[in-house]
Amino acid sequence: MTSRSFDDRLERIQWVPGAVPSQDVIDSVLGGQRGLAKARSVGATLLGAILGICIGFGLKGMTLVGSPWGPDTGLVGVIGGGLSLSGLAVSVTLAIYAALRSRRHPWLMQFASMNLLMIVVLLLS
Repeated sequence: MTSRSFDDRLERIQWVPGAVPSQDVIDSVLGGQRGLAKARSVGATLLGAILGICIGFGLKGMTLVGSPWGPDTGLVGVIGGGLSLSGLAVSVTLAIYAALRSRRHPWLMQFASMNLLMIVVLLLS
């Protein structure tokens, strides 16, 4: 009974022994792999890490005495500290936005998560 139902299924889908897949099937399989590779972009992760290191370095320098933009450095300290704090604010805002839109833009989530990770690592070190 099982072999007969299997043969019936093959007849319904019009399977021919030795048949090759259609071009539509091939394109759908290859297109899925290209989309996955595109979603796992190394560039977004690397860019997020580099910007996170720059922002974290700026934030860390704000607290160190003797750094060019640290405490008691005047206008340079205000500008350097302001840029670092605004970078942190943009990073947190971008991470929240990326968390909400991660299905449509997976590369943005990679960028934002790596960015925040590098900021936290530098601040805690």
